[in-house]
Order: sequence, then C-alpha cells, then structure tokens
Amino acid sequence: MTFYTYTYLKGGQTDWRLIKIVIIVALALAFLFFLVMYARRKWDRKFKDLAIILGTLLLLAAAIQYSDFTNLRTASVQSGQLTVVIEKSAAKLDVDPRTISINDTSRNNDMIIKTPKGYYTLVFNSSGSEFLLEKADLYKPDITVIGE
Repeated sequence: MTFYTYTYLKGGQTDWRLIKIVIIVALALAFLFFLVMYARRKWDRKFKDLAIILGTLLLLAAAIQYSDFTNLRTASVQSGQLTVVIEKSAAKLDVDPRTISINDTSRNNDMIIKTPKGYYTLVFNSSGSEFLLEKADLYKPDITVIGE
C-alpha cells in the first residue's frame, strides 16, 4: 500500500514544468530564426522546410504543455482538498500534519491515513464536507511512503 506524505501533497509534482517551458522557448526561437532565414533567401527551400518542421513541433509541444497544465491544475485542486483533510485530521488527533501520510492522491471514501498514533480510516459524509476518523488495524501492512 502506498502512502503520500503531507509535504509531498503540499509541494506538488511540478519538477519538469521549467524544462518543458525552456524546450518550447528554444523551439520558438529556432522557428523564428528559420523564418527569418527563409525571408532573406527566398529560393533556399531548406529553411522553409525546417521552419515547417519546427512549427509543427512547436504546436505539438504547446499542446502537450497545455494538457499538462490542465492536469496539473486538477491535481493541485485535489491535493489542496487532501491537505485540508490532513490538517483537520491532525487537529483532531493532536499531531503535527507533517507526520501524517494518506493512501491516495484524490479524495474518496474509506481512505486510510497513517499517523504516529496508528492507522485511521476516513469516512466522508454524503456531501463530503465532514468525515469520521475510525481506528483501523491493518493486517500485515506492506507500506511504501512517498515524500519522506
């Protein structure tokens, strides 16, 4: 069973965002360079072909970046909901939120949290606005904690 720490959920998983932006900027600059070279030398078709190839790659990279951005925004909202749940659980159990791990990255019913005081099941009400903490005993738990 995989658990995710409070710090992992709070920090987000956006390590590659800067690299993707650098790649898109480099493609855009190369695309503009080949367009300028084609405008200077009208009869040299290799610059036109390279500009078309780089323009296609630039559109593809921008589409992938937009898709990743919308996925990141959705994941950020879900992680934000989970961090609130962890903070409320920590307040109810009187522990530090950074010592709590949760077994899912999206909120659902019957989630399990790992605290220094043991394992607890989170059972949400029908509207999802409140939850019940119930002590749980895991039989032979195979635990992996991500974010420690």
